[in-house]
Amino acid sequence: MKIMPTRIGVPFLSRRRDNPSDPAAALGSSPTRLSPLSHGLDETAEGSPALLKKSNASPARAGLSRFSPHRSSDNADAPAGLYLATPHATATASSTRPAVFQPRRPWRKLLYIKQEYPDDYVDDTFLMELQKNANVRMYDYSTVVVQTTVITQHLSSIMIFISVFINLYRGSLAGRTLVWCSSISTVLGFVFWDILNMYLRTPEQRIVRLNLIKGALLFALLLFGLSPILRTLTEDTSRDTIWAMTVIFFGVNLAFHDYSTGNLTNIRFPGSVSLNAAVLASVLLASQLNSNLSVFAFLSFALKWFALFPIFRRYLKRISDAASMATTMALALMATALFMYINKAVALLHIFSSLFITFVCPLWLIWVQRYKNEIHGPWDEARPIVHRYFH
Repeated sequence: MKIMPTRIGVPFLSRRRDNPSDPAAALGSSPTRLSPLSHGLDETAEGSPALLKKSNASPARAGLSRFSPHRSSDNADAPAGLYLATPHATATASSTRPAVFQPRRPWRKLLYIKQEYPDDYVDDTFLMELQKNANVRMYDYSTVVVQTTVITQHLSSIMIFISVFINLYRGSLAGRTLVWCSSISTVLGFVFWDILNMYLRTPEQRIVRLNLIKGALLFALLLFGLSPILRTLTEDTSRDTIWAMTVIFFGVNLAFHDYSTGNLTNIRFPGSVSLNAAVLASVLLASQLNSNLSVFAFLSFALKWFALFPIFRRYLKRISDAASMATTMALALMATALFMYINKAVALLHIFSSLFITFVCPLWLIWVQRYKNEIHGPWDEARPIVHRYFH
Protein backbone atom coordinates (compact mmCIF):
# COMPACT_ATOMS: atom_id res chain seq x y z
CA MET A 1 0.00 0.00 0.00
CA LYS A 2 1.47 3.30 -1.09
CA ILE A 3 0.97 6.40 1.02
CA MET A 4 1.29 9.76 -0.63
CA PRO A 5 3.29 12.11 1.66
CA THR A 6 2.33 15.69 2.35
CA ARG A 7 4.61 18.32 3.69
CA ILE A 8 3.71 20.11 6.87
CA GLY A 9 5.03 23.58 6.46
CA VAL A 10 6.58 25.13 9.56
CA PRO A 11 8.02 28.64 8.94
CA PHE A 12 10.82 28.52 11.48
CA LEU A 13 12.13 25.23 10.04
CA SER A 14 13.21 26.96 6.85
CA ARG A 15 16.46 28.02 8.52
CA ARG A 16 17.40 24.37 8.97
CA ARG A 17 17.17 23.56 5.31
CA ASP A 18 20.94 23.47 4.92
CA ASN A 19 21.45 20.99 7.76
CA PRO A 20 21.87 17.60 6.14
CA SER A 21 21.59 15.71 9.40
CA ASP A 22 18.09 16.97 10.10
CA PRO A 23 15.31 14.98 8.44
CA ALA A 24 13.35 18.13 7.98
CA ALA A 25 16.28 19.81 6.32
CA ALA A 26 16.75 16.83 4.09
CA LEU A 27 13.18 17.12 3.10
CA GLY A 28 13.49 20.83 2.54
CA SER A 29 16.55 20.40 0.34
CA SER A 30 14.44 18.72 -2.29
CA PRO A 31 13.98 20.92 -5.33
CA THR A 32 10.26 20.18 -5.40
CA ARG A 33 7.65 20.71 -2.69
CA LEU A 34 4.06 19.63 -2.03
CA SER A 35 1.20 21.52 -0.47
CA PRO A 36 1.82 22.21 3.22
CA LEU A 37 -0.45 21.16 6.06
CA SER A 38 -1.19 23.81 8.61
CA HIS A 39 -2.25 21.40 11.33
CA GLY A 40 -2.26 17.77 12.32
CA LEU A 41 1.30 17.32 13.69
CA ASP A 42 2.83 18.15 17.04
CA GLU A 43 6.31 19.75 16.92
CA THR A 44 9.14 19.35 19.43
CA ALA A 45 11.43 22.03 20.79
CA GLU A 46 14.18 21.11 18.33
CA GLY A 47 11.84 21.47 15.38
CA SER A 48 11.44 17.75 14.55
CA PRO A 49 7.95 16.26 14.23
CA ALA A 50 6.55 14.17 17.06
CA LEU A 51 5.65 11.45 14.62
CA LEU A 52 9.33 10.77 13.92
CA LYS A 53 10.14 10.72 17.60
CA LYS A 54 7.52 8.07 18.33
CA SER A 55 8.82 5.76 15.60
CA ASN A 56 12.49 4.72 15.76
CA ALA A 57 12.09 2.44 12.77
CA SER A 58 11.58 3.26 9.14
CA PRO A 59 9.37 6.18 8.12
CA ALA A 60 6.76 3.75 6.81
CA ARG A 61 6.17 2.42 10.35
CA ALA A 62 5.76 5.97 11.59
CA GLY A 63 3.21 6.79 8.90
CA LEU A 64 5.82 7.97 6.35
CA SER A 65 6.22 6.07 3.10
CA ARG A 66 8.30 7.94 0.57
CA PHE A 67 8.84 11.46 -0.65
CA SER A 68 7.26 12.77 -3.75
CA PRO A 69 9.73 14.03 -6.37
CA HIS A 70 7.25 16.57 -7.59
CA ARG A 71 6.19 19.90 -6.18
CA SER A 72 2.80 21.49 -6.37
CA SER A 73 2.76 24.60 -8.45
CA ASP A 74 0.08 26.14 -6.22
CA ASN A 75 2.36 26.07 -3.14
CA ALA A 76 5.67 27.01 -4.68
CA ASP A 77 6.53 29.52 -1.91
CA ALA A 78 5.53 27.30 1.00
CA PRO A 79 8.31 26.50 3.47
CA ALA A 80 9.87 23.12 3.65
CA GLY A 81 8.58 20.55 6.09
CA LEU A 82 7.86 16.95 6.71
CA TYR A 83 5.78 14.81 4.41
CA LEU A 84 2.99 12.81 6.03
CA ALA A 85 0.21 10.57 4.76
CA THR A 86 -2.78 12.21 3.11
CA PRO A 87 -6.38 11.38 3.97
CA HIS A 88 -6.41 9.30 0.79
CA ALA A 89 -4.00 6.91 2.38
CA THR A 90 -6.22 6.52 5.43
CA ALA A 91 -9.21 5.70 3.22
CA THR A 92 -7.14 3.17 1.30
CA ALA A 93 -6.01 1.52 4.47
CA SER A 94 -9.51 1.31 5.88
CA SER A 95 -10.76 -0.32 2.67
CA THR A 96 -8.85 -3.46 3.52
CA ARG A 97 -10.99 -4.05 6.59
CA PRO A 98 -13.77 -6.69 6.28
CA ALA A 99 -16.99 -5.05 5.05
CA VAL A 100 -20.10 -5.32 7.19
CA PHE A 101 -23.02 -6.52 5.03
CA GLN A 102 -26.43 -5.36 6.04
CA PRO A 103 -29.26 -7.92 5.65
CA ARG A 104 -31.55 -7.44 2.67
CA ARG A 105 -35.04 -6.30 3.16
CA PRO A 106 -37.62 -9.08 3.20
CA TRP A 107 -39.15 -9.97 -0.14
CA ARG A 108 -42.68 -8.77 -0.77
CA LYS A 109 -45.08 -10.04 -3.38
CA LEU A 110 -45.35 -6.71 -5.18
CA LEU A 111 -44.47 -5.92 -8.76
CA TYR A 112 -44.66 -2.14 -8.64
CA ILE A 113 -41.65 -1.67 -6.32
CA LYS A 114 -37.98 -2.29 -7.03
CA GLN A 115 -36.50 -4.96 -4.77
CA GLU A 116 -33.05 -6.55 -4.36
CA TYR A 117 -34.29 -9.86 -5.77
CA PRO A 118 -34.51 -11.30 -9.28
CA ASP A 119 -37.81 -11.28 -11.10
CA ASP A 120 -38.31 -15.04 -10.76
CA TYR A 121 -37.56 -15.14 -7.02
CA VAL A 122 -39.97 -16.92 -4.70
CA ASP A 123 -39.67 -17.28 -0.96
CA ASP A 124 -40.10 -20.33 1.23
CA THR A 125 -43.83 -19.74 1.61
CA PHE A 126 -44.47 -20.20 -2.12
CA LEU A 127 -45.70 -23.79 -1.88
CA MET A 128 -47.57 -23.20 1.36
CA GLU A 129 -50.44 -21.70 -0.67
CA LEU A 130 -50.73 -24.80 -2.87
CA GLN A 131 -54.27 -26.17 -3.06
CA LYS A 132 -55.27 -29.47 -4.60
CA ASN A 133 -58.78 -30.25 -5.80
CA ALA A 134 -60.20 -27.15 -4.17
CA ASN A 135 -63.05 -26.81 -6.67
CA VAL A 136 -63.59 -30.47 -7.50
CA ARG A 137 -67.20 -31.54 -7.32
CA MET A 138 -67.95 -35.10 -6.27
CA TYR A 139 -70.88 -36.55 -8.19
CA ASP A 140 -73.65 -38.82 -7.02
CA TYR A 141 -74.70 -41.71 -9.25
CA SER A 142 -78.42 -40.99 -9.25
CA THR A 143 -77.81 -37.31 -10.00
CA VAL A 144 -75.57 -38.11 -12.95
CA VAL A 145 -78.11 -40.60 -14.32
CA VAL A 146 -80.79 -37.91 -14.28
CA GLN A 147 -78.46 -35.44 -15.99
CA THR A 148 -77.60 -37.85 -18.80
CA THR A 149 -81.23 -38.25 -19.81
CA VAL A 150 -81.02 -35.12 -21.96
CA ILE A 151 -78.44 -36.85 -24.18
CA THR A 152 -80.59 -39.95 -24.48
CA GLN A 153 -83.61 -37.82 -25.32
CA HIS A 154 -81.88 -35.99 -28.14
CA LEU A 155 -80.38 -39.19 -29.55
CA SER A 156 -83.81 -40.83 -29.53
CA SER A 157 -85.36 -37.76 -31.18
CA ILE A 158 -82.85 -38.01 -34.05
CA MET A 159 -83.66 -41.69 -34.49
CA ILE A 160 -87.41 -40.92 -34.59
CA PHE A 161 -86.84 -38.18 -37.18
CA ILE A 162 -84.87 -40.53 -39.41
CA SER A 163 -87.52 -43.21 -39.12
CA VAL A 164 -90.18 -40.69 -40.17
CA PHE A 165 -88.16 -39.84 -43.28
CA ILE A 166 -87.71 -43.50 -44.16
CA ASN A 167 -91.46 -44.09 -43.92
CA LEU A 168 -92.12 -41.04 -46.11
CA TYR A 169 -89.48 -42.17 -48.59
CA ARG A 170 -90.96 -45.65 -48.82
CA GLY A 171 -94.52 -44.33 -49.08
CA SER A 172 -95.77 -46.00 -45.90
CA LEU A 173 -96.51 -42.59 -44.39
CA ALA A 174 -98.46 -39.90 -46.24
CA GLY A 175 -97.46 -36.26 -46.15
CA ARG A 176 -100.96 -35.14 -45.20
CA THR A 177 -100.92 -37.45 -42.17
CA LEU A 178 -97.59 -36.06 -41.06
CA VAL A 179 -98.85 -32.48 -41.34
CA TRP A 180 -101.89 -33.19 -39.18
CA CYS A 181 -99.97 -35.18 -36.59
CA SER A 182 -97.22 -32.55 -36.22
CA SER A 183 -99.74 -29.69 -36.05
CA ILE A 184 -101.89 -31.39 -33.40
CA SER A 185 -98.86 -32.32 -31.30
CA THR A 186 -97.61 -28.72 -31.49
CA VAL A 187 -100.95 -27.33 -30.29
CA LEU A 188 -101.09 -29.85 -27.46
CA GLY A 189 -97.57 -28.92 -26.46
CA PHE A 190 -98.45 -25.23 -26.22
CA VAL A 191 -101.56 -26.01 -24.19
CA PHE A 192 -99.60 -28.19 -21.81
CA TRP A 193 -96.96 -25.46 -21.54
CA ASP A 194 -99.61 -22.87 -20.63
CA ILE A 195 -101.18 -25.14 -18.01
CA LEU A 196 -97.85 -25.74 -16.29
CA ASN A 197 -96.86 -22.10 -16.50
CA MET A 198 -100.23 -20.61 -15.54
CA TYR A 199 -99.11 -19.19 -12.20
CA LEU A 200 -95.49 -18.52 -13.16
CA ARG A 201 -95.79 -16.87 -16.55
CA THR A 202 -95.08 -13.13 -16.76
CA PRO A 203 -96.30 -10.72 -19.46
CA GLU A 204 -92.81 -10.68 -20.99
CA GLN A 205 -92.90 -14.45 -21.43
CA ARG A 206 -96.36 -14.18 -22.99
CA ILE A 207 -94.98 -11.74 -25.56
CA VAL A 208 -92.05 -14.05 -26.30
CA ARG A 209 -94.38 -17.02 -26.79
CA LEU A 210 -96.61 -15.06 -29.16
CA ASN A 211 -93.62 -13.91 -31.19
CA LEU A 212 -92.45 -17.51 -31.40
CA ILE A 213 -95.82 -18.64 -32.77
CA LYS A 214 -95.88 -15.79 -35.32
CA GLY A 215 -92.38 -16.66 -36.50
CA ALA A 216 -93.25 -20.35 -36.85
CA LEU A 217 -96.37 -19.58 -38.91
CA LEU A 218 -94.48 -17.17 -41.19
CA PHE A 219 -91.72 -19.71 -41.74
CA ALA A 220 -94.30 -22.44 -42.50
CA LEU A 221 -95.94 -20.30 -45.20
CA LEU A 222 -92.57 -19.46 -46.72
CA LEU A 223 -91.60 -23.10 -46.62
CA PHE A 224 -94.80 -24.11 -48.42
CA GLY A 225 -93.94 -21.74 -51.28
CA LEU A 226 -90.36 -23.00 -51.54
CA SER A 227 -91.23 -26.70 -51.45
CA PRO A 228 -91.03 -27.23 -55.25
CA ILE A 229 -87.57 -25.65 -55.34
CA LEU A 230 -86.29 -27.67 -52.38
CA ARG A 231 -87.59 -30.91 -53.88
CA THR A 232 -85.35 -30.49 -56.96
CA LEU A 233 -82.42 -28.99 -55.13
CA THR A 234 -80.10 -32.02 -55.29
CA GLU A 235 -81.16 -33.73 -58.52
CA ASP A 236 -77.61 -33.76 -59.88
CA THR A 237 -76.07 -35.05 -56.64
CA SER A 238 -75.61 -38.74 -56.01
CA ARG A 239 -77.55 -40.32 -53.20
CA ASP A 240 -74.44 -41.74 -51.55
CA THR A 241 -73.11 -38.21 -51.11
CA ILE A 242 -76.43 -37.06 -49.67
CA TRP A 243 -76.55 -39.92 -47.15
CA ALA A 244 -72.97 -39.27 -46.06
CA MET A 245 -73.54 -35.52 -45.65
CA THR A 246 -76.74 -36.22 -43.72
CA VAL A 247 -74.87 -38.43 -41.25
CA ILE A 248 -72.21 -35.71 -40.80
CA PHE A 249 -74.80 -32.98 -40.18
CA PHE A 250 -76.66 -35.09 -37.65
CA GLY A 251 -73.37 -35.77 -35.87
CA VAL A 252 -72.77 -32.02 -35.67
CA ASN A 253 -76.31 -31.58 -34.37
CA LEU A 254 -75.73 -34.16 -31.65
CA ALA A 255 -72.36 -32.69 -30.66
CA PHE A 256 -73.36 -28.99 -30.50
CA HIS A 257 -76.82 -29.37 -29.06
CA ASP A 258 -77.64 -27.19 -26.06
CA TYR A 259 -78.11 -29.70 -23.23
CA SER A 260 -78.57 -27.09 -20.51
CA THR A 261 -81.88 -26.26 -18.87
CA GLY A 262 -81.47 -22.50 -18.45
CA ASN A 263 -82.45 -21.44 -21.96
CA LEU A 264 -86.25 -21.62 -22.23
CA THR A 265 -87.16 -18.84 -24.66
CA ASN A 266 -84.62 -18.63 -27.50
CA ILE A 267 -81.82 -20.48 -29.27
CA ARG A 268 -78.27 -19.35 -28.53
CA PHE A 269 -74.78 -20.49 -29.47
CA PRO A 270 -73.84 -23.37 -29.70
CA GLY A 271 -77.47 -24.45 -29.98
CA SER A 272 -77.78 -22.37 -33.15
CA VAL A 273 -75.03 -24.46 -34.80
CA SER A 274 -76.91 -27.62 -33.87
CA LEU A 275 -80.18 -26.25 -35.28
CA ASN A 276 -78.55 -25.15 -38.55
CA ALA A 277 -76.96 -28.56 -38.99
CA ALA A 278 -80.32 -30.26 -38.42
CA VAL A 279 -82.03 -27.97 -40.95
CA LEU A 280 -79.34 -28.68 -43.57
CA ALA A 281 -79.71 -32.42 -43.01
CA SER A 282 -83.51 -32.07 -43.30
CA VAL A 283 -83.21 -30.15 -46.58
CA LEU A 284 -80.93 -32.83 -48.01
CA LEU A 285 -83.35 -35.57 -47.00
CA ALA A 286 -86.39 -33.63 -48.23
CA SER A 287 -84.84 -33.28 -51.68
CA GLN A 288 -85.14 -37.07 -52.07
CA LEU A 289 -88.95 -37.13 -51.61
CA ASN A 290 -91.36 -37.42 -54.48
CA SER A 291 -94.14 -34.86 -53.82
CA ASN A 292 -94.20 -31.22 -52.81
CA LEU A 293 -96.62 -31.97 -49.99
CA SER A 294 -94.24 -34.54 -48.54
CA VAL A 295 -91.40 -32.00 -48.70
CA PHE A 296 -93.48 -29.37 -46.95
CA ALA A 297 -94.72 -31.82 -44.32
CA PHE A 298 -91.25 -33.15 -43.65
CA LEU A 299 -89.57 -29.73 -43.37
CA SER A 300 -92.32 -28.29 -41.17
CA PHE A 301 -92.02 -31.34 -38.94
CA ALA A 302 -88.23 -30.78 -38.83
CA LEU A 303 -88.77 -27.16 -37.74
CA LYS A 304 -91.04 -28.16 -34.88
CA TRP A 305 -88.95 -31.19 -33.90
CA PHE A 306 -85.54 -29.48 -33.73
CA ALA A 307 -86.52 -25.92 -32.78
CA LEU A 308 -89.56 -26.11 -30.51
CA PHE A 309 -89.45 -29.60 -29.02
CA PRO A 310 -85.98 -29.15 -27.37
CA ILE A 311 -87.25 -26.02 -25.57
CA PHE A 312 -90.24 -28.00 -24.32
CA ARG A 313 -87.95 -30.77 -23.07
CA ARG A 314 -85.75 -28.28 -21.20
CA TYR A 315 -88.78 -26.75 -19.55
CA LEU A 316 -90.09 -30.18 -18.57
CA LYS A 317 -86.76 -31.17 -17.03
CA ARG A 318 -86.56 -27.92 -15.13
CA ILE A 319 -89.87 -28.40 -13.38
CA SER A 320 -89.66 -32.16 -12.71
CA ASP A 321 -86.92 -34.80 -12.97
CA ALA A 322 -89.50 -37.58 -12.91
CA ALA A 323 -91.27 -36.09 -15.93
CA SER A 324 -87.95 -35.84 -17.73
CA MET A 325 -87.21 -39.52 -17.01
CA ALA A 326 -90.65 -40.48 -18.28
CA THR A 327 -90.08 -38.48 -21.47
CA THR A 328 -86.73 -40.20 -21.96
CA MET A 329 -88.24 -43.66 -21.67
CA ALA A 330 -91.10 -42.75 -24.01
CA LEU A 331 -88.78 -41.41 -26.71
CA ALA A 332 -86.41 -44.37 -26.43
CA LEU A 333 -89.24 -46.89 -26.74
CA MET A 334 -90.79 -45.00 -29.66
CA ALA A 335 -87.50 -44.89 -31.57
CA THR A 336 -86.91 -48.59 -30.94
CA ALA A 337 -90.44 -49.53 -32.03
CA LEU A 338 -90.23 -47.48 -35.25
CA PHE A 339 -86.87 -48.97 -36.23
CA MET A 340 -87.97 -52.53 -35.49
CA TYR A 341 -89.86 -52.49 -38.81
CA ILE A 342 -86.97 -50.85 -40.64
CA ASN A 343 -83.79 -52.49 -39.32
CA LYS A 344 -83.60 -54.59 -36.17
CA ALA A 345 -79.84 -54.21 -35.88
CA VAL A 346 -80.16 -50.42 -35.70
CA ALA A 347 -82.95 -50.79 -33.14
CA LEU A 348 -80.81 -53.03 -30.92
CA LEU A 349 -77.85 -50.69 -31.33
CA HIS A 350 -80.01 -47.80 -30.21
CA ILE A 351 -81.15 -49.74 -27.12
CA PHE A 352 -77.59 -50.61 -26.08
CA SER A 353 -76.29 -47.08 -26.73
CA SER A 354 -79.12 -45.57 -24.66
CA LEU A 355 -78.43 -47.95 -21.76
CA PHE A 356 -74.70 -47.29 -21.98
CA ILE A 357 -75.12 -43.50 -21.95
CA THR A 358 -77.71 -43.48 -19.19
CA PHE A 359 -76.37 -46.09 -16.75
CA VAL A 360 -72.76 -47.02 -17.62
CA CYS A 361 -71.28 -43.59 -18.37
CA PRO A 362 -72.23 -42.21 -14.90
CA LEU A 363 -70.34 -45.10 -13.26
CA TRP A 364 -67.39 -44.41 -15.52
CA LEU A 365 -67.39 -40.71 -14.60
CA ILE A 366 -67.51 -41.44 -10.86
CA TRP A 367 -64.69 -43.98 -11.19
CA VAL A 368 -62.31 -41.64 -13.04
CA GLN A 369 -63.12 -38.82 -10.61
CA ARG A 370 -60.64 -40.26 -8.11
CA TYR A 371 -57.75 -39.59 -10.49
CA LYS A 372 -58.56 -35.92 -10.86
CA ASN A 373 -55.74 -33.67 -9.65
CA GLU A 374 -56.51 -29.97 -9.90
CA ILE A 375 -53.79 -27.64 -8.58
CA HIS A 376 -54.26 -24.02 -7.58
CA GLY A 377 -51.63 -21.68 -6.16
CA PRO A 378 -50.19 -18.17 -6.15
CA TRP A 379 -49.19 -18.53 -9.80
CA ASP A 380 -52.82 -18.44 -10.94
CA GLU A 381 -54.14 -15.25 -12.45
CA ALA A 382 -56.16 -13.01 -10.22
CA ARG A 383 -59.90 -13.16 -10.66
CA PRO A 384 -61.76 -9.97 -9.77
CA ILE A 385 -64.85 -10.32 -7.63
CA VAL A 386 -67.67 -8.37 -9.26
CA HIS A 387 -70.63 -7.58 -7.07
CA ARG A 388 -73.93 -7.14 -8.82
CA TYR A 389 -76.61 -5.19 -7.12
CA PHE A 390 -80.21 -5.57 -8.19
CA HIS A 391 -82.64 -2.79 -7.38
